[in-house]
Amino acid sequence: MNPFDNGLALNSMEILGVLMAAAAIGLVALTVGMQVVIRRRSQAMNGAEVSGLPGEVGTRVSRSPHALVYFFSPTCGACRAITPRIRELQKTNAEVFAVDVTQDPELARALNVMATPSSVEIADGVIAGYYVGPIPPAVYARFST
Repeated sequence: MNPFDNGLALNSMEILGVLMAAAAIGLVALTVGMQVVIRRRSQAMNGAEVSGLPGEVGTRVSRSPHALVYFFSPTCGACRAITPRIRELQKTNAEVFAVDVTQDPELARALNVMATPSSVEIADGVIAGYYVGPIPPAVYARFST
């Protein structure tokens, strides 16, 4: 009889279960933490001046008095739902731009895009709004007319 045996010994399957649970909790915490960082950084961009944006789209955005620049990725699931709506909006408003981050990474970097979908509203050369995820209805309405 072992005097140190208190009956709390774990077998290897129980240890594996505990480790897997800890890993899952860590992954969730990392994901939530990254979302918080992305949202805070994007909100910090509000009010920043925008000048000398790279590429053809960047030049057109810079010339526009009020623009909405939507960034998407072909592999982004949420983007697949939003992009068709933006494409329709582009047909009626020349100041709406849809940018594939895989095709124009320089513009995405210049506007500090860290996640897709993201949209940047620019008014008179200043970032008026930076949205991660779906575009707020009020913003969409401003560009629908």
